[in-house]
Amino acid sequence: MSKPLILLHQEALRRTHPVFDAAPAETKAIYVWDDAFFKDANYSLKRLVFVYETLCELPVDIIRGGTLETVLQLAPSLLYIPAANNPLLISLIDSIKKEVPAKIVEDEPFVTLQRKTEFRRFFQYWNKAEKTAFLLDGSEDA
Repeated sequence: MSKPLILLHQEALRRTHPVFDAAPAETKAIYVWDDAFFKDANYSLKRLVFVYETLCELPVDIIRGGTLETVLQLAPSLLYIPAANNPLLISLIDSIKKEVPAKIVEDEPFVTLQRKTEFRRFFQYWNKAEKTAFLLDGSEDA
């Protein structure tokens, strides 16, 4: 049986993501450089350079190919995947979960607002969040 893997994506490119704590020690992290995904997401050259330079700073193996095909070829016993907000990533993760056992690892919230509110614009959210965003725990109670 193969070993578990961490599948990083562009919304989780940092050393301190909770996915590294959720996976067993010494679990290998991979990032699939998926040209088709980048094209579908309409990534600019600047963004691709940023993603690549960030990956170079992380303990991750970069594999070029289709994400689903690469994961199926590696056949991990369990795949740890950071939760995503991007609809394209969510769709990709859902297709992976149909084929491979996967655990989605939620990120720590940037801020914790006391009241649940639906924001239609980022500026409305930021007016509420900026007061607490840079506190140590990001909560309004501090």
